[in-house]
Amino acid sequence: MLWAGIDWSDEALDYELLAEDGSVLLQGKVKPDVNGVADLFSRFDQQAAADQIHIAIETVHGPWVQALLDHGYCVYPINPKSADHFRKAMSAAGDKSDSIDRHVLALHLKSCHSKLRRLKPDDPALVALRIGCQDRIRLVEEKTAKLNELIAGLKTYYPAILGLFGDVDSQISLQFILAFPTQKQFRSLSAARLRNWLKQHKYPRRERIEGMTEQLSSPVLGVADHLQTAKVPRLTYLASSLMKLNDEIGQLDDTIGGQFAALPESDWISSLPGAGPTLGPSLLACIGRDATRFAHSGEAQALMGTAPVTRASGKSRVVHMRRACWKFARRTLLWFAYHSRRKCQWAANLYQRQKDRGAGQYAALRAVANKWLKIILAMQRTGQRYDESIYVHSRTRYLANGQTRTKTKMA
Repeated sequence: MLWAGIDWSDEALDYELLAEDGSVLLQGKVKPDVNGVADLFSRFDQQAAADQIHIAIETVHGPWVQALLDHGYCVYPINPKSADHFRKAMSAAGDKSDSIDRHVLALHLKSCHSKLRRLKPDDPALVALRIGCQDRIRLVEEKTAKLNELIAGLKTYYPAILGLFGDVDSQISLQFILAFPTQKQFRSLSAARLRNWLKQHKYPRRERIEGMTEQLSSPVLGVADHLQTAKVPRLTYLASSLMKLNDEIGQLDDTIGGQFAALPESDWISSLPGAGPTLGPSLLACIGRDATRFAHSGEAQALMGTAPVTRASGKSRVVHMRRACWKFARRTLLWFAYHSRRKCQWAANLYQRQKDRGAGQYAALRAVANKWLKIILAMQRTGQRYDESIYVHSRTRYLANGQTRTKTKMA
């Protein structure tokens, strides 16, 4: 077995890897981002299999911690005070640095691993679900970038087609762009040929066909022929790429849906208001299956970026958004908070109260997401489906107790 220590900060991950005899195999520093963690994995994996590498860390909060677990490493959280005492026991000089801390963590783990609690990795089925949900986000982001470029190109070089179909990224719209990639070709179509093309491609909106044929001769901004021709390769590339992305997203949705349905947690996750076929699996991928991972809800709220950062010194007090967090989880929870407002009255009320106090949209959504995360963690511990009456009753009782305590202090 190999023993590693990782000393973390917002700027870097300082690592050291020890052999069984205590000799140093690797040491260095990487950034705590996707590329840096991938670099760390490649260096470690050249030395041994992932399940033979035991890693000591001083936190369970960073998103890179989840990456370590998903990769298969044996991860042990070390209490910072324990690591500090171990460092002092090794040397009376009291020296402290990132390189010393990573070495102390590795040695501490090597000496005391049998008495330490190992972080429980998620079930492989849940890891697969998380990877699928994260890949879906990347596909959607790629689709959004290509769609925006396609719309910008059509506005400049092919304005006549805008509004012909409901959505530019629909399959029928993209097929039309591939079949008639220039405005000149579009304007040369007859009404009969357009109807025939729509019939061949099984266009379902028959009530719109009459208006579409009228658009063939509607006044539109002219574009020089040579500009239209020059833009054809890019427009057709974007259209074909979007068609493939639509297919990939659809196939991934089917895969994620099947994986989610097979997990027992899908029952209570699906009971959350606003947790549809996309957000439900993503929420479960964020929360995981280990109900004991977080000592309290504040740890989860810090990891997932819903709780703000407060910096207070003397009379100064500054509260700002937490930027160092698990971005996938924060994005998922913010979207869930957004959709829950339409189906949950208390979430809508909380959002509106935040807005009335002057908070921006994202700050208000983070407040709603922060409250939801606490509720979801409680549901995870009990396995019960969401019941809004339970939350409303608990909230009412909490406020009543608060008023009672206030009156008692005043008396």
